[in-house]
Amino acid sequence: MFKKFLLILVCAFLVFQSMRSVYASEKVEGKKQQQDGAAAIVNGEIIRSEEVDKRLGVYKNLNQEITDSTKRLVLDQLIDKMLLKQFVKEQGIIVSVDEIQAELEKVKFFFESSQNNSGVTLEKILESRGSSVVKLREEIRDTVALSKFLSKDIKDEEMRAFFDSNQDLFNGEEVRASHLLIDTRNLKSEEEIDKARQKIEKLKKEIDNGADFAVLAKKNSDCPSSEKGGDLGFFEKKGTMVEPFANAAFLLKTGEVSDPVKTQYGFHLIKVTDRREGKEVSYDEVKEMVDQIYRERKTENLLKSLREKATIERFL
Repeated sequence: MFKKFLLILVCAFLVFQSMRSVYASEKVEGKKQQQDGAAAIVNGEIIRSEEVDKRLGVYKNLNQEITDSTKRLVLDQLIDKMLLKQFVKEQGIIVSVDEIQAELEKVKFFFESSQNNSGVTLEKILESRGSSVVKLREEIRDTVALSKFLSKDIKDEEMRAFFDSNQDLFNGEEVRASHLLIDTRNLKSEEEIDKARQKIEKLKKEIDNGADFAVLAKKNSDCPSSEKGGDLGFFEKKGTMVEPFANAAFLLKTGEVSDPVKTQYGFHLIKVTDRREGKEVSYDEVKEMVDQIYRERKTENLLKSLREKATIERFL
């Protein structure tokens, strides 16, 4: 379980996904004049603009639009990465060269076997993402150190308790939901965001007073699903939707509409229209998944704590 979690973490770093992108309160200095090509300074260490640009290049290669929100998301990922790197360094956790090499071989096998024998090597994949094997070794070192730290105090009874209180993460339960989105990703001022909030609250009142959810979604939602009245189809709690959205949806009864829900995309109203009950599963059947998700949650909590204590200056 430990090894699989480690591989997942390293691969997550490679495809530039933050670990659930924790957005928490933090001690952030106001925007200052950019210095020495810095995109941000985290506890005195610089994240350079060129690193942000390299990661944005991945989005460009996938023909994705680069918005201000995308830039903020990438910078958040780099800040999270820096905070974790600083943390494991402070812990003094030793990672041997052999441990790094063993994990590197696993990552090579994973990526090269997933390329459908097209001859694409890990080195080429890394190069296309503005990285290198040297940088990957550093990622692996930090990831192994973090995993060692997490493993120190994880007990089986803790994971069993987590499983018991989060059955809907593991039993395949699904909901079908529609949503209405007011996109805030390109809004720059608090005044603009407040207007978006007022708009979603006004729409919620209309729904509470009997307005048809699908009709309002078609007219007002900024999501492509608006063409279908906001219908998103069925999804499980884990892995498809961002966490605040999924958590809110799974708390709703069929036919119920949520209060406004904030995610990195904007403000949502969510309506659950159907539900498929999950099957009974035992802890032993899904222990590996429990281990993975429990470690992810502990990492999220650690990041939240680190952000709250950090001094972060942003220049983007």
